[in-house]
Amino acid sequence: MEKEKLRQLAITRLQKIADSENRQNQVDRILENFFESELWKEATSIGVTMATQFEFPTSSLIQQAFKAGKKIAVPKSLPKGKMVFHWVDSDTVYYTTKFGVEEPEIEKVASPDELDLLIVPGLVFNRSGYRIGFGGGYYDRYLANYKGKTCSFVFAEQLMEDWQIEEFDQPIQQLFFY
Repeated sequence: MEKEKLRQLAITRLQKIADSENRQNQVDRILENFFESELWKEATSIGVTMATQFEFPTSSLIQQAFKAGKKIAVPKSLPKGKMVFHWVDSDTVYYTTKFGVEEPEIEKVASPDELDLLIVPGLVFNRSGYRIGFGGGYYDRYLANYKGKTCSFVFAEQLMEDWQIEEFDQPIQQLFFY
């Protein structure tokens, strides 16, 4: 199946479960597994997006990271498919982009080598760690030069194996799904 159709299928599936008990159960189990993992325990700085309404929610993870004394960086998209992470704290003010994504107003750049762990969003995942994102290539470009650890949080509805990996696709090291 072509990527654009898979994106639409994934968005439809995610919207269907948006307010379901099953979704919250998956969120709880995935976060529980993540917080017990070595990735979480070893990371002192984490790059993570502010999730849109149908994506895996990241706000509780961010709050937990602050409580644990971990540094958090949130990305801003730039022209030509570029993305830069910025350090945030509990007082950071965000604005909503034309794509509906919250980005920090603050300009405190976190270079890739300062991030121990990157939590990578996506719409479709296969069990080998490859993902289909929203189509801008922002994360694939960023991951091409990123040397830290990566993981993604994946709802069961996002796991699909029947699609073609492309040469620029960057695999995620560990998927957390339930």
